[in-house]
Amino acid sequence: MIPLRGRRIACAQCGTVTDPGARFCPACGQPFPNPIGLACPQCASAGVPGTEFCEACGVALPARPYVIINKTGLRLNLLAGDQTSVVVGRADALSGVAPDLNLDPYAGELAGLSRRHARVLWQEGRCWIEDLNSVNWTYLNNQRLSPDKPLPLNDGDLLRLGNVLLTFCAG
Repeated sequence: MIPLRGRRIACAQCGTVTDPGARFCPACGQPFPNPIGLACPQCASAGVPGTEFCEACGVALPARPYVIINKTGLRLNLLAGDQTSVVVGRADALSGVAPDLNLDPYAGELAGLSRRHARVLWQEGRCWIEDLNSVNWTYLNNQRLSPDKPLPLNDGDLLRLGNVLLTFCAG
């Protein structure tokens, strides 16, 4: 894999900085969520979400919505392929819950993140956020969302799921 120039990611567990595309933290072994970036349609190199051009071959990449984990700066894709709905939460092996976007590596349980906390929807040409009746609520720009009532997301919006802070980026 070709490392991406000038772009690095930090482990949510120990803060060690490493190259994007790494599957595990080189210091503590914490697994990184997969995928961190979408594959280039031309050369299949992993790219950092929000990058306009493939740093390996230079082809223009499609814009995709993503979130930034404010604590670490890690960027995570929201929608992949033809997905129109993504459940965000934390995985739980005992109950068998596995959300589409697992934020457990970013202190999900400790930060009050529900197993099925919120849903991001792609409708009417834009992203929407919906609280899934979470215990510790979902906030959009410091305003608490009513459960099951989606609100539109704008580039740069601040999301708080429990105590996990995210920044939404339209792509």
